[in-house]
Amino acid sequence: MGSILFHHSNIRLPIAIERTLNGFVVTPRMHGIHHSVVEGETNSNWSSGLTIWDKLHGTYRNDVPQDQIIIGVPAYQQKQDVGLRSMLSLPFVHQPPSWNFVLPEGNHETK
Repeated sequence: MGSILFHHSNIRLPIAIERTLNGFVVTPRMHGIHHSVVEGETNSNWSSGLTIWDKLHGTYRNDVPQDQIIIGVPAYQQKQDVGLRSMLSLPFVHQPPSWNFVLPEGNHETK
């Protein structure tokens, strides 16, 4: 549980420490890529403790600038989409396609 709290935190490590730790431990910056609205980024950095699992499965990425990641679920980007009432009704209503998201101009491209 400690590793999950760590890699979901907002701690910003100095880049030298980040690079060293990413050799074996999942850091907040590394795992943050997984929470992107971009499908190719969401389908990466799944590990919750050791980076070896992503490296073995070919899902490790460290090439996305942290300041360009848009966090969330593509189909639910509006504030009203993620309110308590909307979230509780989700299992009972039609869901829009999840990955119909266009990056704002100037944001990064995926692999």
